[in-house]
Amino acid sequence: TIRRLKKVSRKAEDNGIILGIESWLSAEEHMEIISAVGSPNVKVYYDVANSHKMGYNIYEEIRWLGKKHICEFHAKENGYLLGQGRIDFEEVKKAIDEIKYEGWIQIEGAVPEKADMFDSYVLNNKYLRSVLGT
Repeated sequence: TIRRLKKVSRKAEDNGIILGIESWLSAEEHMEIISAVGSPNVKVYYDVANSHKMGYNIYEEIRWLGKKHICEFHAKENGYLLGQGRIDFEEVKKAIDEIKYEGWIQIEGAVPEKADMFDSYVLNNKYLRSVLGT
């Protein structure tokens, strides 16, 4: 992974492209990769549900990585509407505010079993906007 990211990161830098890593790794493991690659264009695409499921303290990880190392967020609650699962999005908002992150937050995978996807995403969008204040 590091070898390949080193190879493509040069092209990304030349073209103003950010390469976002979304994975099940901890913040520390992401930083090991980012440090080894050595490119400011390789960052973390932070997925709160993946990290929470792995047992990481997502609120501390967001603060530790900071906006320097996070390119985007996934707002996700596998099997639940946002705000009805295990992620405390009020705390996510506090962490995002503390690092002064102003980028994209994508809604993904927040549809309860047998629920309508469109209706779920309308509710998720409304909820997330109420929390984020947008």
